Amino acid sequence: MRKQSILIGTVLLAIGGIIAKAIGAFYKIPLSNILGSSGMGIYYLVFPLYSFLLVVVSSGVSFAVSKMVAQARAKQNYCDEKTILNSAIVIVIILSMFFAVLTMLLSKTLSFYQGNSNAYLSYIAIAPAIIFASLIAVLRGYFQGLENMIPTSFSNIFEQIIKLVFGLFFANFFLDSGIMYAVLGATLGVTISEFLALVILSINYLFYYRKNNFFKKAQSGCKASFKEISKNLIKLAFPATLCGIVMPITGLLDSFMVINLLKSSGFTSVLSTSLYGINSGIVNTLVNIPVILIISLSTAIVPNVSVLVATNQVKEMEFRTAFFIKISLLISIPCFVFMVICSPEIISILFNKSLTNIVINEFEFAYKLLMISSVSIIYYSLLQTVSSILQSINKVYVSFLSLFVALIVRTIFVVFLVKIPTLNIFGVAIANIVFLNVALLLNVIFIKKYINIKFALSKILISPIMCGLIMGCCMIIIREFLIAIVPTYVTIVICGLIGLIIYLLLVFAFKCFNSSESKIILKKIHR
Repeated sequence: MRKQSILIGTVLLAIGGIIAKAIGAFYKIPLSNILGSSGMGIYYLVFPLYSFLLVVVSSGVSFAVSKMVAQARAKQNYCDEKTILNSAIVIVIILSMFFAVLTMLLSKTLSFYQGNSNAYLSYIAIAPAIIFASLIAVLRGYFQGLENMIPTSFSNIFEQIIKLVFGLFFANFFLDSGIMYAVLGATLGVTISEFLALVILSINYLFYYRKNNFFKKAQSGCKASFKEISKNLIKLAFPATLCGIVMPITGLLDSFMVINLLKSSGFTSVLSTSLYGINSGIVNTLVNIPVILIISLSTAIVPNVSVLVATNQVKEMEFRTAFFIKISLLISIPCFVFMVICSPEIISILFNKSLTNIVINEFEFAYKLLMISSVSIIYYSLLQTVSSILQSINKVYVSFLSLFVALIVRTIFVVFLVKIPTLNIFGVAIANIVFLNVALLLNVIFIKKYINIKFALSKILISPIMCGLIMGCCMIIIREFLIAIVPTYVTIVICGLIGLIIYLLLVFAFKCFNSSESKIILKKIHR
């Protein structure tokens, strides 16, 4: 099993993630047509808790497995490597089964306090997926620790395809029984997709296990017992879990607050659920597509920087930290520019059939909300990168503290802004931007404290922004010229392609990368 360079590993994860997100976005289109904005609102009431529980159970463990396996493999300690995986599997099975049962038991209570009792059946349907998805996270963390991103990419794509097929089938099948049961059918599709993805990933591991004669290699040479490794795993996973739960908590709090806040400001229950569905099911879905590029990069960062920490390569770690921050900004800026300029066309092509203007103009709400929320692409990308770096240098508590402070600020903003009738759901988008700004600022302050990095302001900030501004101006001119003479989808494809070409040429023209940074893109990490 070959490990990949940072570029190849990131590209593999990005390609897999983009394809998976594209399938997921495509899935939302017919699903929105089946469920409508109100049904999508119910559908997305369930997922914040589901995502939160997955993070609690598996995200920290997955991170710990990735880091510990990377360090064990660097020392060719195959016995400990196997024990790390076994220990992680035991931990997540115990935790995930507990939370799955708890979710089923509290399903009616949860949906009642969220403001729409129709969600309780979906909670029951998605509960088993907590177990399957947690085990998937552990296996993905193991392969990422080996710097092999192919299993993660493949399983992501496979999972989305299965969800699309079964989710749409069951949603359509139960539609005649009512929206509540149609949402139940869509949720069943998620559970089935997680189970089958787990089967595929397990087969992949067994194939690797036999092909590399891992059984013999792992029989002896253990430097730590199962109990010791489990303690170290929990010790490493706990702070990573704390850091990871903050983002899902924002969604979880929204699922309990937003509909109730909108209702208190004079909106009906149906309209409040529809607005929540537009934000969660449409806008957040689109914003998260470009963010997958940075998540792919940050996933590759953890084992990469962890090895440098383990081998005490301080100067190299400082250099790569600055490089990763710069490349995050360079990737996120064109995504933001494209999303802002083409937001009406994107919404029109993908979701116009599912949006109505019976009570409000849902199309106008959706594209304006997307324009505002697009700003968060840049902030979230940078935040994801610096948080991964802090985790890799064992400063996870610092990252958690920054996110926790930002979460408190965000919650205050949501409460005050959403209750203003003229702002309504736009208050959530504004609060998100404030949250990301505060968290990023605190993380950057801390990262400069622990790592001696020197930022060349013109290269890391001014040059990328200039590239983005010029790209945006060119795209606006092209869009205005094309919009009246060619179909909408042709307009955004041509705008996007020409804009990207212009941006890449400008990156080279402004010399955003020096010779050392250019080399690291293709350089493999030899242990």
